[in-house]
Amino acid sequence: MKGFLCVLQDKDADRLITRISKHENTLIEGADGFVNFKPVTIRQCRYLIHFQGELYNRKELCQDLTLAGWDCLQVDYAELIAYAYVQWGKSCLYHLNGAFALVIYERGELFAAKDHMGLKPLFYARCKNSGLILADSIAGILADGMIEPIVDASGIREIFALGPSLSEDKTLYRDIHALPMGSYLIAKHNNIRVKNYYRPTTKPHLDSFNETVEKVRFLVEDAIIRQGENSNACFLSGGLDSSIITAVCAKSHPNLKTYSLDYEGNSENFVGNMYQVSLDKPFIQEMVDRYESHHTLLTITQKELIDMLKPALIARNLPGMADVDASLLWMCQQVKDDHENIILGGECSDEVFGGYPWFYKPELKDLDSFPWLRSMDERIDLLHESIRGFGYHDYMQKQYDDTVRDIIFLDEDSEADKRARIHTMICLRWFMQTLVTRQITMGNAADLNVRSPFADVRIIDYVYNIPWEMRYYKEEEKGILRTAFEDILPASIAHRKKNPYPKTHNPLYTELIKERMREVYHDADSVIHMLFDDKRLKELIKSGGAAFKLPWYGQLMSGPQLLAYLYQLDLWVKQYHVKFML
Repeated sequence: MKGFLCVLQDKDADRLITRISKHENTLIEGADGFVNFKPVTIRQCRYLIHFQGELYNRKELCQDLTLAGWDCLQVDYAELIAYAYVQWGKSCLYHLNGAFALVIYERGELFAAKDHMGLKPLFYARCKNSGLILADSIAGILADGMIEPIVDASGIREIFALGPSLSEDKTLYRDIHALPMGSYLIAKHNNIRVKNYYRPTTKPHLDSFNETVEKVRFLVEDAIIRQGENSNACFLSGGLDSSIITAVCAKSHPNLKTYSLDYEGNSENFVGNMYQVSLDKPFIQEMVDRYESHHTLLTITQKELIDMLKPALIARNLPGMADVDASLLWMCQQVKDDHENIILGGECSDEVFGGYPWFYKPELKDLDSFPWLRSMDERIDLLHESIRGFGYHDYMQKQYDDTVRDIIFLDEDSEADKRARIHTMICLRWFMQTLVTRQITMGNAADLNVRSPFADVRIIDYVYNIPWEMRYYKEEEKGILRTAFEDILPASIAHRKKNPYPKTHNPLYTELIKERMREVYHDADSVIHMLFDDKRLKELIKSGGAAFKLPWYGQLMSGPQLLAYLYQLDLWVKQYHVKFML
């Protein structure tokens, strides 16, 4: 396996050996077993280390450790993390800037952590015998049957009150948990403790407008340069964020390769709306002409898109963002086939700079609930009567209220500043995590490392405290970011209205997903008959999803995209033999 697996306190020695020995690179320490861990001995103490990801401040970290007496020449990530842990203990996390999941085991105690923004996965589950399993995928935990794929009432609430987003510490499974962004876990003697170590800190913003523009420019450029050091490729959509990354990378990568996505028949069938106002092609071409990148337009057919729904489900191990997942997985595969291992993308900019419509549109910005989940009544109306009374409204509202309750405001914050803090925090902890999971899982499935410079924690910490009137400069979403980079972008792109990740507009896709869903409907054993009202379900399938008026989730998950989500629900239950205990 490429990832990691850790089994703690399995008192059945034969079973532990059987579970671990089927993998390569295994270690067994008493009742504890490890896959893909590296032993590091320091001062007569033996540490087992797994580090997955990358550090973007390795140079500074080595300098700090060298000053403390460590020899950091020619050490790998595992050794470097071991040194940092011995030097600073759990506080070593404050010295790291990167995208990572790490696990450190020493003398029966296990320490596991995720980076500040949660850019790498880490899951854990308690076994029936009180042992503990950790892995970088849900499938890794389910693999040998020690944990059953059980979904209880809480999992149903996650699917229909929040899905495809998830509470930050949950999966859909009763017994499998996710480690949240900016958190660590300590396990010892069958006791498990999870603690958060990072949230953006609220503090006054003292820089002038011009100083703020300069600082934003420096932080974003520096993050792109650091993360692009070993990469020669960028996603390019013609939007602000990917164009900034492309422009910065082009300075130091004369043979830069860029990639964009299109769907068969989109140009002929596109109809703009308040969320998706224009097609990407002409803006992509402007950037390619200006920076002379070696550009590849990747066009996915509707048949390929529908066929990728199952691989995308398997990549995520859960139902996700349906065809948006599927097209990204396909795109990552094409980039990998073009001999690229690392690519930079523009994810995570809208969450902090304020790019989403709910940051500024009057009908969305003052909602006291998740603005990407506005279809709750319609969701409930679609459900089977046996599960309609599960308190979905209250469940969703509690998650929102608990998130907002953690936010610290300044006395001098205006109402607009307070709203901006709220939307930034709920985006970072909820909406962004859904997109990050999509990017990680689809990239991993294609063996492609997709990096997100805008998720650099230094950018998050700084921009979080910029007053809204600066972030929304000239009443443009992400106005401060546009101003910081307008000198290196075509004017049409520097001030282009935000467009989300593209979706298909081809009516052929609607017909294809309707046909798949009709097949599912005629399967008497399909879980959709347990979950959905029969009359509503038939109407939904017949209408190609149009019977559901609002987006199920976010800005674009409506119509055929909703049918694709229901199709993935059915695939998920069959693929992982999911059991419901309600």
